[in-house]
Amino acid sequence: MSLIEVLIALGIMASVLISVASLFVLGGQRVKGGRNMTQALAVASDITEGLRVQGYLTMPESLPSCCGGGSCDAVTGCTVDSRTDAFALAEWQPWVDQELYLGHAEITITPIGGSISPSTFASSDGIRVHVEILWTEGTSQRSVVQETVLW
Repeated sequence: MSLIEVLIALGIMASVLISVASLFVLGGQRVKGGRNMTQALAVASDITEGLRVQGYLTMPESLPSCCGGGSCDAVTGCTVDSRTDAFALAEWQPWVDQELYLGHAEITITPIGGSISPSTFASSDGIRVHVEILWTEGTSQRSVVQETVLW
């Protein structure tokens, strides 16, 4: 074998190895993204179950910023953000901080059904619970949403 043949073979092998190495990097990023998505969904499920345990009659009062410190009877819905309402989401925010880079949770509760339009918490037949977990992954903003209705 001549020196030229050896150099050509080394060049081909180097390009193949670089391609394979880049697949490992890409695979690692995908695995990390999947792990983050799983953690975010676990947090969203935990928040949803925690609110379900409280029951729909006491849920608005358990999120103090929804009612502004007063009665929730006339409120037609609210959103709580873990970055600005640490008290309401204190149980879950440390988990979000530990697992997700620049992560936070947003909970939106909306009364549904009932005899008054728009529905209020006092007149509703149920509550729609929308939990969204948001975080930064690389240069992208990612999110997971879980919704349920409590009757």
